[in-house]
Amino acid sequence: MRLGIIQSGIYCDAYPMKTIREGLIILAISIVSGAVAFLIHPKAPSLSASDLELELEQVRELGSVFWVDARADEDFESGHLDGAISLNEERWEELLLGFLDSWGADDPIVVYCSSQACLRSREVAERLQEELGVEDIYVLKGGWERLLEAGMVSEGSQ
Repeated sequence: MRLGIIQSGIYCDAYPMKTIREGLIILAISIVSGAVAFLIHPKAPSLSASDLELELEQVRELGSVFWVDARADEDFESGHLDGAISLNEERWEELLLGFLDSWGADDPIVVYCSSQACLRSREVAERLQEELGVEDIYVLKGGWERLLEAGMVSEGSQ
Protein backbone atom coordinates (compact mmCIF):
# COMPACT_ATOMS: atom_id res chain seq x y z
CA MET A 1 0.00 0.00 0.00
CA ARG A 2 1.33 3.41 -0.97
CA LEU A 3 0.99 6.32 1.36
CA GLY A 4 0.45 9.79 0.14
CA ILE A 5 0.02 13.19 1.65
CA ILE A 6 -2.54 15.75 0.64
CA GLN A 7 -0.87 19.11 0.66
CA SER A 8 -2.78 22.23 -0.35
CA GLY A 9 -5.39 20.08 -2.07
CA ILE A 10 -2.79 18.25 -4.25
CA TYR A 11 -1.95 14.59 -3.74
CA CYS A 12 1.79 14.12 -3.25
CA ASP A 13 3.25 10.67 -3.76
CA ALA A 14 5.17 9.35 -0.83
CA TYR A 15 7.70 7.98 -3.33
CA PRO A 16 8.85 11.06 -5.27
CA MET A 17 12.00 9.29 -6.50
CA LYS A 18 9.92 6.85 -8.53
CA THR A 19 8.08 9.73 -10.19
CA ILE A 20 11.36 11.50 -10.96
CA ARG A 21 12.85 8.30 -12.36
CA GLU A 22 9.80 7.74 -14.60
CA GLY A 23 10.03 11.34 -15.80
CA LEU A 24 13.72 10.94 -16.62
CA ILE A 25 13.02 7.75 -18.58
CA ILE A 26 10.35 9.52 -20.62
CA LEU A 27 12.72 12.44 -21.22
CA ALA A 28 15.54 10.11 -22.33
CA ILE A 29 13.24 8.27 -24.75
CA SER A 30 12.08 11.62 -26.18
CA ILE A 31 15.64 12.87 -26.68
CA VAL A 32 16.77 9.65 -28.37
CA SER A 33 13.77 9.52 -30.70
CA GLY A 34 14.20 13.20 -31.55
CA ALA A 35 17.88 12.71 -32.36
CA VAL A 36 17.13 9.70 -34.56
CA ALA A 37 14.39 11.61 -36.40
CA PHE A 38 16.76 14.54 -36.98
CA LEU A 39 19.54 12.32 -38.32
CA ILE A 40 17.39 10.37 -40.78
CA HIS A 41 15.17 13.26 -41.87
CA PRO A 42 15.41 13.79 -45.65
CA LYS A 43 16.08 17.51 -45.26
CA ALA A 44 18.85 17.03 -42.72
CA PRO A 45 22.19 18.24 -44.11
CA SER A 46 24.03 15.22 -45.41
CA LEU A 47 27.51 16.69 -45.38
CA SER A 48 29.42 18.94 -43.05
CA ALA A 49 30.90 22.19 -44.32
CA SER A 50 34.37 20.71 -44.67
CA ASP A 51 33.04 17.70 -46.64
CA LEU A 52 31.66 20.01 -49.31
CA GLU A 53 34.73 22.21 -49.78
CA LEU A 54 37.51 21.35 -52.20
CA GLU A 55 40.74 23.10 -53.06
CA LEU A 56 41.27 23.87 -56.75
CA GLU A 57 43.88 21.11 -56.98
CA GLN A 58 41.33 18.59 -55.70
CA VAL A 59 38.80 19.80 -58.27
CA ARG A 60 41.34 19.24 -61.04
CA GLU A 61 41.76 15.63 -59.85
CA LEU A 62 38.04 15.03 -60.40
CA GLY A 63 38.51 15.43 -64.15
CA SER A 64 35.43 16.67 -65.98
CA VAL A 65 33.23 18.81 -63.71
CA PHE A 66 30.16 20.98 -64.19
CA TRP A 67 30.83 24.52 -62.94
CA VAL A 68 28.08 26.56 -61.29
CA ASP A 69 28.56 30.28 -60.63
CA ALA A 70 26.52 31.28 -57.55
CA ARG A 71 27.42 34.98 -57.70
CA ALA A 72 24.94 37.76 -58.46
CA ASP A 73 23.84 38.18 -62.08
CA GLU A 74 25.92 41.33 -62.63
CA ASP A 75 29.07 39.56 -61.43
CA PHE A 76 28.39 36.62 -63.75
CA GLU A 77 27.80 38.96 -66.68
CA SER A 78 31.05 40.84 -66.04
CA GLY A 79 33.02 37.59 -66.12
CA HIS A 80 32.77 33.89 -65.34
CA LEU A 81 34.60 30.63 -65.84
CA ASP A 82 34.24 29.33 -69.39
CA GLY A 83 31.41 26.79 -69.46
CA ALA A 84 29.99 27.78 -66.07
CA ILE A 85 26.28 28.30 -65.69
CA SER A 86 24.71 30.90 -63.42
CA LEU A 87 22.52 29.60 -60.58
CA ASN A 88 21.86 31.81 -57.59
CA GLU A 89 19.31 32.13 -54.80
CA GLU A 90 17.87 35.40 -56.12
CA ARG A 91 16.65 33.87 -59.39
CA TRP A 92 16.58 30.19 -58.44
CA GLU A 93 13.31 29.30 -60.17
CA GLU A 94 14.27 31.11 -63.39
CA LEU A 95 17.79 29.70 -63.60
CA LEU A 96 17.14 26.14 -62.43
CA LEU A 97 15.68 24.98 -65.77
CA GLY A 98 18.81 26.17 -67.61
CA PHE A 99 20.91 24.31 -65.07
CA LEU A 100 18.94 21.10 -65.57
CA ASP A 101 19.18 21.39 -69.37
CA SER A 102 22.96 21.85 -69.25
CA TRP A 103 24.05 19.46 -66.50
CA GLY A 104 24.96 15.89 -67.33
CA ALA A 105 24.02 13.85 -64.26
CA ASP A 106 27.33 11.96 -64.41
CA ASP A 107 29.44 15.09 -63.93
CA PRO A 108 30.31 16.23 -60.41
CA ILE A 109 29.17 19.79 -59.71
CA VAL A 110 31.54 22.45 -58.37
CA VAL A 111 29.92 25.67 -57.16
CA TYR A 112 31.86 28.90 -56.69
CA CYS A 113 31.07 32.42 -55.57
CA SER A 114 33.18 35.54 -55.02
CA SER A 115 35.61 34.54 -52.29
CA GLN A 116 36.30 32.25 -49.35
CA ALA A 117 34.02 34.36 -47.15
CA CYS A 118 31.11 34.14 -49.58
CA LEU A 119 28.32 31.79 -48.49
CA ARG A 120 26.34 31.81 -51.75
CA SER A 121 28.11 28.74 -53.14
CA ARG A 122 27.35 26.72 -50.01
CA GLU A 123 23.68 27.76 -50.09
CA VAL A 124 23.33 26.77 -53.75
CA ALA A 125 25.14 23.45 -53.19
CA GLU A 126 22.98 22.57 -50.19
CA ARG A 127 19.81 23.52 -52.05
CA LEU A 128 20.77 21.30 -55.00
CA GLN A 129 21.35 18.47 -52.51
CA GLU A 130 18.01 18.99 -50.80
CA GLU A 131 15.76 19.67 -53.79
CA LEU A 132 17.33 17.48 -56.47
CA GLY A 133 19.12 14.88 -54.39
CA VAL A 134 22.47 15.76 -56.00
CA GLU A 135 25.21 13.91 -54.12
CA ASP A 136 28.38 14.59 -56.12
CA ILE A 137 28.56 18.32 -55.39
CA TYR A 138 31.33 20.51 -54.02
CA VAL A 139 32.15 24.11 -53.16
CA LEU A 140 35.38 25.63 -54.46
CA LYS A 141 37.49 27.02 -51.62
CA GLY A 142 38.40 30.59 -52.41
CA GLY A 143 35.78 30.96 -55.15
CA TRP A 144 36.23 33.41 -58.01
CA GLU A 145 39.28 34.97 -56.34
CA ARG A 146 41.01 31.57 -56.38
CA LEU A 147 40.16 31.05 -60.07
CA LEU A 148 41.66 34.46 -60.91
CA GLU A 149 44.74 33.73 -58.82
CA ALA A 150 45.23 30.41 -60.66
CA GLY A 151 45.00 32.16 -64.03
CA MET A 152 41.96 30.16 -65.08
CA VAL A 153 40.02 33.34 -65.89
CA SER A 154 40.71 37.00 -66.30
CA GLU A 155 38.49 39.89 -65.31
CA GLY A 156 35.83 40.37 -67.94
CA SER A 157 36.30 36.92 -69.49
CA GLN A 158 33.20 35.13 -70.66
